[in-house]
Amino acid sequence: MTNQTETNELSQLLKRSKDRFEDYLENDVYPFFKKESAPELAAAMEYSLRAGGKRLRPILTFASFGKIDNDSLSIGAALEFVHTYSLIHDDLPSMDNDDFRRGKPSLHKQFSEATAILAGDALQAYAFEWLTQIDSSDKNLHKDLVRTLAKGAGAAGMVSGQMYDLLLERNPSSLTGTKEELLSKTHRLKTGALIQASFLMGNRLREDYQRREETISEYGAKLGLLFQITDDILDIEGTKEDLGKTPGKDGKSGKITYPSLYGMETCKQMVSDLVSELEELGSDLDTSSSKIEVSEFPEFFQSLPSNIGKRKN
Repeated sequence: MTNQTETNELSQLLKRSKDRFEDYLENDVYPFFKKESAPELAAAMEYSLRAGGKRLRPILTFASFGKIDNDSLSIGAALEFVHTYSLIHDDLPSMDNDDFRRGKPSLHKQFSEATAILAGDALQAYAFEWLTQIDSSDKNLHKDLVRTLAKGAGAAGMVSGQMYDLLLERNPSSLTGTKEELLSKTHRLKTGALIQASFLMGNRLREDYQRREETISEYGAKLGLLFQITDDILDIEGTKEDLGKTPGKDGKSGKITYPSLYGMETCKQMVSDLVSELEELGSDLDTSSSKIEVSEFPEFFQSLPSNIGKRKN
């Protein structure tokens, strides 16, 4: 199979998976929000979820499980709720103060700052409620899923990463460690923890989850790092049209990033090295994925790293 063929097949697979998830949001999620929530709150949550994005975390869950069904869709929605809430809060004036997200006004600009805070709060709570939709005879499944999501999204993961990110920008003297160590810790938590959780939660649906857990955890951690380094590169080289947000904000604010510490040439080499390492890990995961009864994601783990490394948004 040629690299171009692999790229085309992965692109089609990502699109099909994204379309399945968008249908789920349209038919199951948005009507539920409207039924349960105050009208402005439902509209605000839907506004941010409809802003789109790659739906990467749900797709990682589907691929890790090996197929898309009601259970993996429920987990994917929970992860997307958490990711979306984090972006809503990240854009607030007290945080990164971004006026645009995915090419549209940020939620606090479209509605109000108070509505944005409440919409984020509601989405986070819905994430854990959504996991209860999974019907399983495995008595430990729900406990494991809740723990994995809480660790990836909470103080042990994403939220502490955001705290470190703010301190690095505003009060770095309050932190101990080298800039390199602090940057690595920040993004391992802020970006990587929820990506890693996406893989682990999808994998947990499988009967053979324990055998694959260590490899898939390592893959998730490395993919999170790859995603963050490419994000930092795009903040310098990307355009507003491609990114859907204002580029160059990190440099203007003096934020510590991978390019600011290591230089662009070294960062691009780091991307190349990570892609190679992930492709090797992905070979084992793709081989084990093919052993399940139905595999909707052939060669996904080997193809994805290059796609992330070359992304434009």
